[in-house]
Amino acid sequence: MVLTENAPPVLRQISVRAVMDVLLHAGPTSRAELSKITGLSKQTMSEVIRALEEAGWVREKGVTSGRIGRTAITYEVNGDAGYAVGIDMGATTTRIVLGNIVGTVVGEIEYPSDRRGGYHLIDQVEAMLSDMLAKMGIARDFVLVAAIATPGVVDPATGALSMAPNLTDITGIDICRTLSERLGCPVVLENDVNAAVIGESWQGCATAIDTVAFISLGTGIGLGVLQDGKLMRGANGAGGEISYMPFGADPYTKDSLERGALECAIAARGISELYERSGGKKDTSVRDILALAEENDPIAVEVIGKVSDIAALLVVSVNAIVDPKIVVLGGSIGRHPLIAEGVRRGIVKASRRAIDVEASVLGGRATLVGALAIGLNHVHNLLFSPQTLPEQRRLPPPPL
Repeated sequence: MVLTENAPPVLRQISVRAVMDVLLHAGPTSRAELSKITGLSKQTMSEVIRALEEAGWVREKGVTSGRIGRTAITYEVNGDAGYAVGIDMGATTTRIVLGNIVGTVVGEIEYPSDRRGGYHLIDQVEAMLSDMLAKMGIARDFVLVAAIATPGVVDPATGALSMAPNLTDITGIDICRTLSERLGCPVVLENDVNAAVIGESWQGCATAIDTVAFISLGTGIGLGVLQDGKLMRGANGAGGEISYMPFGADPYTKDSLERGALECAIAARGISELYERSGGKKDTSVRDILALAEENDPIAVEVIGKVSDIAALLVVSVNAIVDPKIVVLGGSIGRHPLIAEGVRRGIVKASRRAIDVEASVLGGRATLVGALAIGLNHVHNLLFSPQTLPEQRRLPPPPL
């Protein structure tokens, strides 16, 4: 994309990025206003807009009246010019969302994951996405990036997935390369809890907050952290594997070494086992235990109280290390009102610091929304940012 003949390519791309950021966040804007906001000259602005129009990324929106009666053309991002795909690939359910480059969701599907795992999961994604695009009349060429969020540890150097025991035969597959060849676009792989914290930061209860901790309590447990707007990954991509924190249960038992002491204590299986040890019925689900606690069943109330106190210690520990502006509780267990309120009470007992704890407002969609945000960020960087200067950019709020 040539914007000015003499300006270095990086400066041209920076100019494009500045203009697109304004159009994405502010909506339809005239060239004069764009020049004023970005600080670019009128000549440069005209060249940028012309190049973006010719490439199809920007289009005329309408006409606005100037202060002395003159009219000015306003421009907007052409949402139909390209799309990003977000995929939440879980052991039991897979969700796919399609969003245009403005961030508007245009399609969403959900289906049971193939329990055979491995390439069967990838076959499903390809087939279901192809079906969605065909029904919407969108050519596959318009899908620019796909982002997959899945349980497990993603190696930051190789992109390899490990520690995903609930996804059968998936860890030996190069998911990004395989699916990229199938879909014909770049594919990004991310941990599901990392995606969830990005989702909450974009559209949830942590909107526009740059330092956030997301704690997921459900079948398993995990932590996603945004520190100054960037994901905390660790040297090997295993940052946030809090299931192995050595409290809640005996950290030296075989089960704790395999699953993690904390997961043994406050994940779904551990809660059901605690309920049974406390005198409750064997194999009672956490959903039923929470329902019994809401009805003031004494055993259930005691169990949920113990679980909440342990979870509160987890929040205090995370807060001491990360010092987030807000801690978001997610997952099927963590976001339940009884757990969230119990954690707040537990924090008062365990810490003198005021810690802002909120239950996820996106609920089960946090990971899916985050996957779409990751995909959109990659699209915007790919199209509108200098490739030597990619960045995690603040996405605009979803259009009303």
